[in-house]
Amino acid sequence: MNAFTESIRFWETLHHLIHREGMRLIHLNEQDEVAWIEDDRREPYQIIRLAHKNYDWSIQLKKDMDRTLEKAKQVRKSLGLRQANVINVILAAYLPVDDYERFTSQALPLTAGGKNQYRTILIPMDDLKNRFFPLATEWKLANMPTYSAESYIEENEQEEILLQTLKHTVKTSMKKREEKERGIFLYGKPLFTFVLLGIILTIFASIEAVGSTTSTLTLVEFGAKFDPYILDGEWWRFFSAMFLHIGFLHLFMNSLALFYLGGAVERIFGTSRFILIYFIAGFIGSVSSFVFNDNVSAGASGAIFGCFGALLYFGLIHKRLFFRTMGMNVIVILAINLAFGFIVPMVDNGAHIGGLVGGFAASAIVGLPHQKGVLKKVIAMGLSIILTITLLLVGYQQDLDKEQISVIYYQLARESMEEDNPELAEDYLLNVVEVTDLISNDLSANAHFLLSYIQINNNEYELAEENLLTTIDKDPSFHQAYYNLALVYYEKQQYEEALEKVESALDIQADNDDYQSLRDELLELVE
Repeated sequence: MNAFTESIRFWETLHHLIHREGMRLIHLNEQDEVAWIEDDRREPYQIIRLAHKNYDWSIQLKKDMDRTLEKAKQVRKSLGLRQANVINVILAAYLPVDDYERFTSQALPLTAGGKNQYRTILIPMDDLKNRFFPLATEWKLANMPTYSAESYIEENEQEEILLQTLKHTVKTSMKKREEKERGIFLYGKPLFTFVLLGIILTIFASIEAVGSTTSTLTLVEFGAKFDPYILDGEWWRFFSAMFLHIGFLHLFMNSLALFYLGGAVERIFGTSRFILIYFIAGFIGSVSSFVFNDNVSAGASGAIFGCFGALLYFGLIHKRLFFRTMGMNVIVILAINLAFGFIVPMVDNGAHIGGLVGGFAASAIVGLPHQKGVLKKVIAMGLSIILTITLLLVGYQQDLDKEQISVIYYQLARESMEEDNPELAEDYLLNVVEVTDLISNDLSANAHFLLSYIQINNNEYELAEENLLTTIDKDPSFHQAYYNLALVYYEKQQYEEALEKVESALDIQADNDDYQSLRDELLELVE
């Protein structure tokens, strides 16, 4: 067997594994005729090193095996297959003259398995077809490699042409696979991602022009998720909240995430699928927040976590491609964000987890480009509808946290007062005092006091008196309530009662000049 024929045997074997069986060529040293291959057709994945080598002595074989083992560790790490078996297949025209079999293994049809194994199989080229058959069985090849007859190769003097043809075919197969994988990531263009970013930035700027995106009142007015309003029929807040952000940092972080994650998902799934994934994930995220979080919330976080869900679905369909490229980065970033959500109370993890599940479900419904399986999509749609309806039923039948909702109403009232809108503030405060016995004394006292302040300005002294007495009952140390009650009695010309209340205020805060001035005036009136 001449040198050309030896090389042809190597390339014929490599050609079959790459071109016919669809294994992935990781690295090729054409000059030394050494190829590293990933068998990613099915689990468990394995790494194959195919080499054309001749050894005079077993010590040469052993040194090559040791170098290969070190290289295999690097290949395992780079592929994220730390537990994958490595099979070192050496095609040799000449075997070592001394005892070498103690270093090598045999193909193990029907019994191959385990994890993190390293085996070397030395196959003599003059018996390649018979010796390769057990490997073909072990690897579950569709067919045995086709080897040209040695006599045909040498008699027709076609060695160089055949060799170049095989090399070209292997390289072409490798290039086509790379282009195919690259095409999976570049199916679409991130057009809608930029549209979304433009809409979000425009809305943020518009709100800042008329108010503040950190104002609870402004956020509620512009469509943030607020459970009592949704229960009153404002279902559109499930969607409007997706376009609002609370302050510049929130906007910046979500915009950055949308730029990278949204762009990646739109490239993989295409624009039309991405639109559905984004809004389905955002809607389910908002509904989850409605069920599990009574705070006012806003932001594109639910939809952005839906992009994580879409990438996880992509990883489920293209597992090896996912982990070879972005897989671990996606999982680590997702884990950090979820952990952050559980640690920091203000983060709406309900929306995050809901969006994540919604994005995965939406991706299963629309599928990847060219993905078949209508039944699976129908099942995914059915399960998603059941999940959404269940969440909505739970949400619309829930008992809101009275304390939490009252805190929000009180905050809205304070901000309404700051904007010189006492009528709106009064409406919010009435929602608080309606449940005065179900909330903390501090919150109740503050709400009744602020409501009395509005009523005093409206000359509604009887109502103000009632609320101030409730304030004092809830918090006997509330010296401002005693003072305001004294003012109410003053306006009603009940000077003795007024003096009594201002004295109570001074008992709590003796150095207050306003209190002292009112007491002095009342003393003169009483005398």
